[in-house]
Amino acid sequence: MPVTPNLATFAGTIGKPFSLGIGTPIIPPDSDFCQENSRKAEVTVGASVSVAEAGGGSGIWVPYIPDRATYGYSTGGSGWMGTGPFSGCHIAFFTKGGRVGMAHIAKPSANADKAWNDFRTTGGVMVLNEWKVPLPDQTRFSASYLFLDLSNPASVALMRVDVHVKGMGGADGAIYAISKVV
Repeated sequence: MPVTPNLATFAGTIGKPFSLGIGTPIIPPDSDFCQENSRKAEVTVGASVSVAEAGGGSGIWVPYIPDRATYGYSTGGSGWMGTGPFSGCHIAFFTKGGRVGMAHIAKPSANADKAWNDFRTTGGVMVLNEWKVPLPDQTRFSASYLFLDLSNPASVALMRVDVHVKGMGGADGAIYAISKVV
């Protein structure tokens, strides 16, 4: 059953398998290095935790694309936004034209850095926060996934899910930590 990803719905998921059913989009090599790219998605929690693309999903997923900065906007009815995997990339939250946006800026990438800087300094973008999401476990293959709960405008919260993955950049492993970021 689909849920809004937050600390309450992820309670008891430590040790459960995590899977990301939204692949890296295939884009032409000559495409913009900063681009809007998001998917309607849903999260299910049961014997495993999965994030999957769903036309009627309650959230917005901003996919990671190597060497690119990708972003998406919250839409009416979006109860959450998410992105990942992170192992050193940057995440940013911003507003533009009255819309709330989330960005995943690939690191290290001079192309993504320049494109993101051009985007954020033009056209009415107000960056609310941006930071590096470090590799969560220096001793093993690992990745972090971040979920922004927008279901209650009075208490917007950001949660981080850390996963021991089978290979760097992977989305297939067991959840080993969950924490509130904001």
